[in-house]
Amino acid sequence: MKYLKISLYIFFLCLSTQLFAQTKNELSELPLHLNPGTEDKPLVVYMSGDGGWNSFSQSLSAELQKNGYAVVSLDTRKYFWQQKTPDQFARDTQRILDHYMKTWNKSSWILLGYSFGADAGSFVPSRLTKTSGNQLESVVLLSPGFSTGFVTKISNMLGFGGTDKDQYKVYPELLKSPAPVLCIFGKDEDSDLYPALKTTGNIKKMLIPGNHKFNDDVKLITKLVIQSR
Repeated sequence: MKYLKISLYIFFLCLSTQLFAQTKNELSELPLHLNPGTEDKPLVVYMSGDGGWNSFSQSLSAELQKNGYAVVSLDTRKYFWQQKTPDQFARDTQRILDHYMKTWNKSSWILLGYSFGADAGSFVPSRLTKTSGNQLESVVLLSPGFSTGFVTKISNMLGFGGTDKDQYKVYPELLKSPAPVLCIFGKDEDSDLYPALKTTGNIKKMLIPGNHKFNDDVKLITKLVIQSR
């Protein structure tokens, strides 16, 4: 009996290790950062700006976690270092959802994107499975631009590039979202999308104090994300 218990223990240990390795390999090429949550609240899938996993993104994810939300963050600077397409990005987002919705036992989720991540993130909702689209509670875009090229550009990272002449236009994608969209802009930033964006149907826009990083007021942003549900 003793040897049977030992054998079973070794078997399940090996099985768990194998499953962990398999899961890790399935998403290992994606630059993800995890902030697990302990409460029964929607999963937040966060797309960083092209500044990558910087202090702003880290603080925002940590503040959401502090409020009980589990957060999966994608470092878009690394992910989009090589050219992607909207469909390719949506497929990878679907993979993230399929894994973490199950692993963390979630029944709904929120899409949160910042700057470049907001631009690219706007193309995701309409390209997901019907199930994931139905589970999407809200889309919150922080300082989205007019268009995106689905590739990291040094000029944009340094603040010299515009976002109005890239191939993929953001506004039409907002109209396709199966969930309400909230676009948040800083009062002190020069946005090309804000003047053109009309508050109709599922789309709302909002100005809050601050610049492109909203004066790093992650508490206010977290509050607005929670209210978007």
